Amino acid sequence: MSIRRQWQSFDFLMLIMVIGFACFGVVIIGSASAHAVEYGLSGDSNQKMFVATGVAILVVATLVDYHFIAKFYIPIYVSMIIILLFMFTLPTDETHTNRWLRLTIGGRELGIQPSEFVKLMLMIALSKFLDMNKEKINTLPVIAAAGALIAAPAILVALQPALSASVVIVIIGAILIFAAQIKFRYVFILLLACAICGGVFYWDWNYNAGKIADLLLGEYQVARIYAFLHHNPQATTREFYQINISLKSIRAGELNGKGLGNGSFIPAGTNDFIFSVLGEEFGFMGCAAAIAVAFIIITKCLLVANRAPDLLGNLIATGVAGMLAFEVFVNVSVATSILPNTGMSFPFLSSGGSAMWVNMACIGLVLNIGLYKTKSIFEG
Repeated sequence: MSIRRQWQSFDFLMLIMVIGFACFGVVIIGSASAHAVEYGLSGDSNQKMFVATGVAILVVATLVDYHFIAKFYIPIYVSMIIILLFMFTLPTDETHTNRWLRLTIGGRELGIQPSEFVKLMLMIALSKFLDMNKEKINTLPVIAAAGALIAAPAILVALQPALSASVVIVIIGAILIFAAQIKFRYVFILLLACAICGGVFYWDWNYNAGKIADLLLGEYQVARIYAFLHHNPQATTREFYQINISLKSIRAGELNGKGLGNGSFIPAGTNDFIFSVLGEEFGFMGCAAAIAVAFIIITKCLLVANRAPDLLGNLIATGVAGMLAFEVFVNVSVATSILPNTGMSFPFLSSGGSAMWVNMACIGLVLNIGLYKTKSIFEG
């Protein structure tokens, strides 16, 4: 396919939607930051810089052939593991975790979250591995190897601890294996294992005083689950307060919202609870519009996957769609108390440089894959 014909198929609408969505996020984050300052908290945000640099990353990911990037799947995977291991050599922060790599650039401190980059690096490495072994995908050695490739980074991220990020990593891996046309019997075994784990958790929580949960989860994670399962609108502890103020803010927005800047202070309003800020200031209509835009972006990723010229492109685009869909679902579900607080950001809307850069790179890869559509039967 000629370069000219490639660029004729470029999805400019998707590009505009993603950049516009991210810019709208800057506006919402600015409002949430202003409310934080009113409460004596830091409202400083580097989101404008993150979006600008993110767009540059998107452009690079679009221009560099994804086949060329995937050739380096072994160095990508190995470097990912090395980075995660390196994080444990650093002193823990005030929350006793090893999630952040602190860098000072131009006199400003930036926090880099390696677990975000793991999502992209695993997506590329695992997609290439499955593509290379597509003829043997339903053999036990390949499935076991794929499982090990997923488990290693997921466990290391969970030990930081960053449970929500490790769950996303597992979800991405499961989606890629499923998209590689694994036989249903293996899917059934996976679902059965999940059902057993769910049953054990239910028994432990209700009949064993949560002793297993205490061993596997941190104290704050157990507290969040408790707040979710025993919701008390009158409680004032931190975990209950976050849920209550989120629901109160969304209800206060009603249909059209209070207007930009007219909301109230919401803890973690620039990130985990950005949807609550959106609901209060733009109402149900604003929330519906944000979900609709995210849905269109995800759908476009799936359409690119369906038209991809090879399994590698199909897997990467499918992985991006699955990751974005899962993160949107969890973020909205947490804000509306459908799920316990997990610390999941809303793609392109929430603050954070690492997540923005990774999401932009993912969209760049999808746009890249879209340039290499499968030829029709009428083409030479």
